[in-house]
Amino acid sequence: MEHERVLQEIVDWARADENIRAVVLSGSAALGDSYLDELSDLDVELYVRAPELLLDDSSWYARFGEVLVVEALTNPGWNPTRLVYYVGGKVDFMVGSVGALGEDSYDRPFCVLVDKDNLAIQLTTTGAEWAPPGPEQFHECANRLYAAALMWANYLVRDEPWSAKIRDWDAKQELLKMIEWDHKARYGAQFETWFGGKRFNQWVDADVRASLERCWSGFGLAESAAALVATVELFEQLRSRTADTLGIKTMVTDRVRHEIAAIMAKRGDLHPAQSSGSQRSPFTSGVVRP
Repeated sequence: MEHERVLQEIVDWARADENIRAVVLSGSAALGDSYLDELSDLDVELYVRAPELLLDDSSWYARFGEVLVVEALTNPGWNPTRLVYYVGGKVDFMVGSVGALGEDSYDRPFCVLVDKDNLAIQLTTTGAEWAPPGPEQFHECANRLYAAALMWANYLVRDEPWSAKIRDWDAKQELLKMIEWDHKARYGAQFETWFGGKRFNQWVDADVRASLERCWSGFGLAESAAALVATVELFEQLRSRTADTLGIKTMVTDRVRHEIAAIMAKRGDLHPAQSSGSQRSPFTSGVVRP
């Protein structure tokens, strides 16, 4: 995407439209050119007098390029967003009322492109603040990971790979959360882990990245079982290290891992030891063997 051209066209349009009172650029583009590449999207916030004039009309999308598809997100609790995919790039337009401007602070730099009513003075940047998770958050994360892992195993035994993939993804979201906690606990609250795995290869440790190779699989049941084992193994290693670093006493998970192994043992081709290529279960002692 020609970022400068598209941004200039957005600014020209906003200045000529009385309904649009302010335009704010956020996201990677607001951080500077070093954070942009040709596939980077643009995050544009439009603050307007009458949001419905833009939300109920899609004709304005074509001003900035050839439209391919559009995702209309309602964003409960925040402002609606239109993710517009163009030939060559994407723009995420947030459409909010003028009164919403300044309701929330930014955790990263932003850039005011248009400000007709001098309202942008109220915008603030707080910085990306991080509070270490407490025992309750830790407990919730582990519960969700293991709930997903148990059902993942169940679906594999029942030969339901699609449902297994859904629970696989649920587990991966909790694993990512633990990876982020682990890094911030060891490197400091200001260590940048971005959001939702963004720029992952730029900040994750090499050993964690290498371990993750075993946590993903195709659609086959045996390889998915091996990925399940690897996901649980990595989660446990990071959970233990992070808990020690933060001084948190966490739940004991030996019994739940025992249960996962017992479930997969119901099918000889899914037993953790066979799936991982090892002669013994990769889980801790006490697991069930077929």
